[in-house]
Amino acid sequence: MAARRPLYYDSGNLREMSEAMITAIQNRCVYVYAGNPSALLTVVSSGGNLGAMNDTRLVAGAEATRGTAGYNTAAAVDTIGETAGEGIAKISQTNATVSTPTDTNNKLYPAYYDGSGTIQAMTATDVFDTFITQAIDDLVGSHVTKQGTFTITNSATPAAGHTLILGGGDNKVFEDTRADKALYEQSGIGIPEAIDQFESINSYYLHITDQEATGPSITQPLQINSGNDLQTYTLANFDAMLLAEMRHHTVNTSGSKITYSINGSGNNRGTGMDDTKLDGSFLAQRTFSADDYRAQNFPDGTPQTVTQYFLKITRSS
Repeated sequence: MAARRPLYYDSGNLREMSEAMITAIQNRCVYVYAGNPSALLTVVSSGGNLGAMNDTRLVAGAEATRGTAGYNTAAAVDTIGETAGEGIAKISQTNATVSTPTDTNNKLYPAYYDGSGTIQAMTATDVFDTFITQAIDDLVGSHVTKQGTFTITNSATPAAGHTLILGGGDNKVFEDTRADKALYEQSGIGIPEAIDQFESINSYYLHITDQEATGPSITQPLQINSGNDLQTYTLANFDAMLLAEMRHHTVNTSGSKITYSINGSGNNRGTGMDDTKLDGSFLAQRTFSADDYRAQNFPDGTPQTVTQYFLKITRSS
């Protein structure tokens, strides 16, 4: 690791940056990246590369009818059924194509004192070790939300500082449905009833956390100009350099790529997406006439969580 202490002007004197100054620049890296992130998620209609989430629910058994005897037990009636699970895969990671920044004259990066007291320009590796890797750690850290990264909520209305990601027809990335037991008439009057009668319980949406309105203040370091003199970066030029490095490393550098998944490794982003179903059944029986006896098992019971899905973020190879 080659973390450096960039130089800056202090009332005409050259000084090395303090840890606090370097930390401020690391925070600035997060800020500039949030304005133009390169690790991107989209909402698609199907086939998303983050994988499928299953929406399971109970369904009624098939109706049984007899013309000669009533139903004293459930033995002759189909048991309750269950959907196989509707695989919903509506989130894809589609990264920007970013080239490696080019330091054509070896003067793109800040100046520092080397071990012998000579002033020289940092290398791209120095910049990564001093500013970028810490910023990437922050981006993928344990936050509910973080500017420039994505999160899940159960509302299509974005919270302040967030933007809804549109796509997939209805913008939903997952919907939990459950058998609607109120629609199954337990008196049996409706037998045979439709096997699959359900209600929507929760819908989930993808949002990006917007760039904060104001970036952290920093002390701009010095760089060696084309005349081999020292000059202070303009804020615009320094931001542009940091952004190029952040966008490159977060999609190209092994071990530093920002990667999202469903229930993979890393930290959770946003609310969990619950797949729930009822946990019981009710045997409905009815005599319609002397030779028409009917029975059918209906979904019943209380809701239980089958699987909880989380959007995860990590840095990976």
